Amino acid sequence: MPEVLFIDACPRGAESRTLRLAGAFLEALRAGQPEARVKPLCLNDLSLLPLDGTSLAMREALIAAGETEHSLFEPARLFRNADLIVVAAPYWDYMFPASLKTLIEHLCVRTVTFDYVNDRPVGYCRAEKLVYITTAGGYIGDNDWGYRYMSAVCGELLGISSFERISCEGLDIAGNDPEALLEEAGVRARALASGIIIA
Repeated sequence: MPEVLFIDACPRGAESRTLRLAGAFLEALRAGQPEARVKPLCLNDLSLLPLDGTSLAMREALIAAGETEHSLFEPARLFRNADLIVVAAPYWDYMFPASLKTLIEHLCVRTVTFDYVNDRPVGYCRAEKLVYITTAGGYIGDNDWGYRYMSAVCGELLGISSFERISCEGLDIAGNDPEALLEEAGVRARALASGIIIA
């Protein structure tokens, strides 16, 4: 049974326009592949803390002892074992909310999601594709550093080889119709989902 990990990095919860767009994508994905199981990982509920000296020392001690089944590594194991990764994150300050950066710190775990071989990182993640979904009140242009960062970390460190981006922009620009923009983006999201085959 294919496993889809849905990372919900939308601080506004049910009011989030990004979450609404992600919902359109996931609905179409489930319709096309009813056997796929979607595992939500809501960062509002997870309440992860950024790593500090104490938590880093604990993590390194657990890795050295081979205790990678510890609960500290649960997000990393979920990420490693998923067949498809879907990330919903609004466009904030040229990037994404801090909760997603904190999650990434918890995902990049040596011996769990990657390791070094001949001084080069080798990713252990099963997913071949990551879909990144975002919305913005203004226009992003070439400045989606959040998507670029996710692509770099997941591609160069964690072993994911393919990335897709769905965005809906200009939602708060005077004269624009946000509902029409979201509907149009939803059409694109559903079309993308319909073409994805999870191995």
